[in-house]
Amino acid sequence: MKATTRLSGRRLGVVCVAAVTLSMFTGSPQAATPVPGRTATAAELTDATLGYRADSRADSLVAGATAAPPYKKLWSRDFGTVVSAPVAVGDKVYAVVNADDGTEGGPRMMLVGVQAATGEDLWPAVSLEQNEPQAGVSYGGGLLYTQTSRGTIAAWDPATGQQKWSITLDSASMQYPPVWYDGLLYLQDGRGTALALRADTGAQVWTAPLSEYSCAPTVVDASGVWIGFDGIAWHHLDLKTGAELHRFEVPDVSGAYGNPVVLGAGAAWTRSSDSDDETVTAYDQKTGAAVRKLPADATPVFGPGRVYLAYHGKVRALSTSTYKAAWTYTSSVNAATVRLVANGYVYVEDADGRLVVLDQKTGKVAWSYRRYPAPPPMSNIVAEDDWRGFVVPGIATSQARLFVPGAEGTLIAFGKG
Repeated sequence: MKATTRLSGRRLGVVCVAAVTLSMFTGSPQAATPVPGRTATAAELTDATLGYRADSRADSLVAGATAAPPYKKLWSRDFGTVVSAPVAVGDKVYAVVNADDGTEGGPRMMLVGVQAATGEDLWPAVSLEQNEPQAGVSYGGGLLYTQTSRGTIAAWDPATGQQKWSITLDSASMQYPPVWYDGLLYLQDGRGTALALRADTGAQVWTAPLSEYSCAPTVVDASGVWIGFDGIAWHHLDLKTGAELHRFEVPDVSGAYGNPVVLGAGAAWTRSSDSDDETVTAYDQKTGAAVRKLPADATPVFGPGRVYLAYHGKVRALSTSTYKAAWTYTSSVNAATVRLVANGYVYVEDADGRLVVLDQKTGKVAWSYRRYPAPPPMSNIVAEDDWRGFVVPGIATSQARLFVPGAEGTLIAFGKG
């Protein structure tokens, strides 16, 4: 069964039209049978990492996490060249990988699924359509969702690796996977249009125009859909209709990249990468008004009563009531970002090549692991660079295990052994 839908969007008076081709699986489940994609499963509601920056809020907090250091390496898999931010749900782990080992002359983007305890394949790796290097995966409602740079969005059965549906945008430049929330998928095409799709079928629900042509992740909670562009602009849209609720835009400035909006402490936080204005600004989620501006060169991360901000290699744990620092961690190379907050620990990606796990209360190092070689002296080091490369980075945790992409396309699992 095939259907074609027309999507429209605009930016600064320019109209763009994207055609969507939809391929849907056939068959009608009985009414009593839960339909994959419509409702969150028990396994994904707690102690699960559902994609880039953990969940739909992108706050990097894994609620109900059970993993804790010190860790023992359980297994390591070499998937080729690079591994995306993993998805970890229950006792399964999923990722998009570039399976090219360096001899094929280009990317070979694949969706993989493995057993969390052993690293053994759940099913043979699946090739992604269009084979674009920018690709990622997310999870919601019992299904996996992938995207490619040119705008192929697909849903997959996590138990079998079989494709459920696929749509292709005529014109797209996508870096980040779609976000599942309450039965819908939310995304933006990088060409000035935000979209909502039915997660069970891929059918279009609404489209909305955006002010920027640029890749940026989509963030969702009960208050609506948030899409931001590097501190230059952001949009707050209605969940069901895409109608604009709030909007911020710097006049006569364009060319934004893709730093994510993050939802925490009642605000939507957006970061600027401008070398003259390395800051993060918090906008009240109810009014859209700016309420706070702080120095930061990496995306904020939230934990109970805390926001973790990194700036020139110093990670500060700030109270979300007083915004005073409880402790500070300092990188030896003046660059770091926080990747997860889980079970009382803060996971810092230190640009010196290590994953450093800090005690949430004291900031003391509880465990560390060298993921990459230390950078050469005097090299130009960027704290966070999520909008470029083959995949978006990240780590994941579920059921007392930690999953970490390592050097040269490896995925490593840690646990208590």
